[in-house]
Amino acid sequence: MPDPHDDFTAYAHAQLPRLVTTAHLLSGATGDPREATELVRRTLVGVCARWRRIPRDDVDFYVRRSLVKEFLRGARRQRPLSDGVLKDTSARQRAVLVMLHREGLREAEVAQLLGWSSGAVSSRARRGLAVCGGDAGRLRERFAEAARVDAEDVPFGVRLDAVEKRGRSLRRRRRTVVAALCALLLVPAGVFAADRIVGGGTADGSVGGAVDVARSPIRIVAPGERVAAVPGVQVWLTSDGKHWSTPQRPNQFLGLTVDGYASGSKAGAGKPAASVQPDRLNSSYFLSGLYRGLSADPARVEVTVDEKKMTGTVLTLAGSPGWGVWYTRASLSLAELKSSYGDGGPTVTVYDAAGKVVARGGADW
Repeated sequence: MPDPHDDFTAYAHAQLPRLVTTAHLLSGATGDPREATELVRRTLVGVCARWRRIPRDDVDFYVRRSLVKEFLRGARRQRPLSDGVLKDTSARQRAVLVMLHREGLREAEVAQLLGWSSGAVSSRARRGLAVCGGDAGRLRERFAEAARVDAEDVPFGVRLDAVEKRGRSLRRRRRTVVAALCALLLVPAGVFAADRIVGGGTADGSVGGAVDVARSPIRIVAPGERVAAVPGVQVWLTSDGKHWSTPQRPNQFLGLTVDGYASGSKAGAGKPAASVQPDRLNSSYFLSGLYRGLSADPARVEVTVDEKKMTGTVLTLAGSPGWGVWYTRASLSLAELKSSYGDGGPTVTVYDAAGKVVARGGADW
């Protein structure tokens, strides 16, 4: 990988005119270029801080998503934005129209970018276009004309040296915070382990000393966003279930339509359950699964294989949908994995923040 700082500077310098133009269209083209340049500055600072973690073939997607989310975060809800191109459109309608008719994305790509359903994108695009006259071709022409005017009249006053300095500072600060949190987590993890050895669990299935439960790392992802779970394995979520690829078995899928639980409906309507799917990775195993039917996100997911207990990492979509994916890598032999099936196979237990069991399952639903 190229040097992260030189790499970022080259990318930001090449994309700056387009970013400022897009930000100018998003923010309302009010005649004050400071609003657009400040939006781009905040976006690039955040991108710089995470630059080393952004896949190089996915940079444009990540930057667009950061720009739009930064715009929506700063926009007042339900406040119409008026200008000569997009008249009286809401912030969300404006974001959808700019991504579709200025950036040239498809509705499915915009849905993935924003973490919305395709129906929500289509609805906002239809209503926003109606406000603007209903002619998509004419709107694209107006966007192109606005871009030409911006290229001549809008100053790209974003100092990249200041952006890099701020981004590096933010990255160092986050590292410090993460290191401090990891150090703090060592204490409750140790207490939890001691409690399990000395006292064990309670009769109702909750964990003794609930406040001392070691929590699972939980990451909120956009639909279709690929996560490198372990080397060679990718996991991603869509509205209809879990997708994952391993070197031996690419493009696997486990849907949510199980036991009458309809894909796309509210997960809380189904019976709480969890699953385990083991995948061989050379001398170890990638263990993953779905949990569903929860009224809130879990605090801890624990998988047990032949008396070995491991904490999983959790992936979930925004909005507490009541379902998600967990995964972990286990140093297990084939004999150990097969031995566990004598007792019913690997089991997974999902705990809430109070340490109470809220879902449990195994290799089959």
